[in-house]
Formats: sequence, C-alpha cells, structure tokens
Amino acid sequence: MTIRRMFIAGAKCPACGLEDKLRICTDDDPASSKPEWVECVRCDYTDVRPTEVTMKEPDEEHDDATGVVRFKP
Repeated sequence: MTIRRMFIAGAKCPACGLEDKLRICTDDDPASSKPEWVECVRCDYTDVRPTEVTMKEPDEEHDDATGVVRFKP
C-alpha cells in the first residue's frame, strides 16, 4: 500500500481558509475505500473526491445565440 501526497498550489482550505495547505492524496491499493482524497495539513480537514459526476441539465430558457457545450468526464 502506497499513499502518494501532492500539494495543490494556490488552493484554499474550505475549513480554515489558508492558502497552500491542501494536498491531494492517492492510494494505490485497489481495495481502498477512498482512492483519492484532499486533506489540509493545518486544520486536519479531509474530503473524499467524488467518484461520480452529476451534470445539471441546462435551463430550457436561453436564446439561440448562446450554445450549450457539455464536456463528458
């Protein structure tokens, strides 16, 4: 089991608000319950990276000059 940690430059922690204290952690173990997560080295904030991305449907009320572009993950 190897955990790789990399700091995220310029990111602010949502809990303490300090910049350059967040790092993303990746677990190489395929049986891990949380393969990627973010943690703050200052206040011990953690958040698991979501595995599914939910896209919001665009509003039907828009003019024809504006196009809707959808990027799929």
